[in-house]
Amino acid sequence: MNRSNDSIPSAPCVGVIVTRPPPGLAPTMAAVAARGLHPIAAPMLLVSQRGLSIGAFRPDAIVLTSGQAVGSLAAPQLHDIPCYVVGAATARRARAAGFAHVTAASGTADDLTALLHSVLPPASRLLLAVGQGYGQEMAAALRGQGHRVLRRCVYAVRPATDLPSDAIAALRAGQVGAVMVYSTRTADAFIAALTPALAPLLAGVEAIAMSDGVAAVLEAGVRWRGIRVAARPDQEAMLDCLPHAAA
Repeated sequence: MNRSNDSIPSAPCVGVIVTRPPPGLAPTMAAVAARGLHPIAAPMLLVSQRGLSIGAFRPDAIVLTSGQAVGSLAAPQLHDIPCYVVGAATARRARAAGFAHVTAASGTADDLTALLHSVLPPASRLLLAVGQGYGQEMAAALRGQGHRVLRRCVYAVRPATDLPSDAIAALRAGQVGAVMVYSTRTADAFIAALTPALAPLLAGVEAIAMSDGVAAVLEAGVRWRGIRVAARPDQEAMLDCLPHAAA
């Protein structure tokens, strides 16, 4: 989806602000650089890991909606349990952590819920590992399918309150062509971190949004040159929305 009024231009300003937190930040920065653009790190969500405690509960499957949850699932005894995730990037991280059987749904948590309904037997025991404040609706949906769900919050997220100095300097110098935003929480944090002096500078910048919901937050918060919405909620579709590097 393209909410601006023209095709993707070559960018006289080739800086791209990347707002996602680690671990996704580094590969996105590398992918942006591979396109001849200049990535600028500005993670707008700060993630802290929490330990996992499940007692005697032995799940039939582990369910993850974000790669952020993988870091708290280091216990080797979990790694032979089938793991179902959202997105190829989370699947790669789960495999790298030692999970032997990983299945990914492309798209959203709703797509993962539908996949689980199609492949799991009734009354399966599921460990849903999520961030604090996330996963209630998915847990309810899975319980509605007849599964026993243990929801555990294994990380917490809080918004960054300021833009990094590199991003501020690039905006002031007119060197930013695009800002990549992956979630509504990230969009809220980015808009809240803008000072009155910085916000008007985005009138010459493209916003690259993961979804219509993200675009709506960005559109309401500041005036952009345009907002481009990824055709699919994944990394490649986000990258396809970037302006071309100047010759």
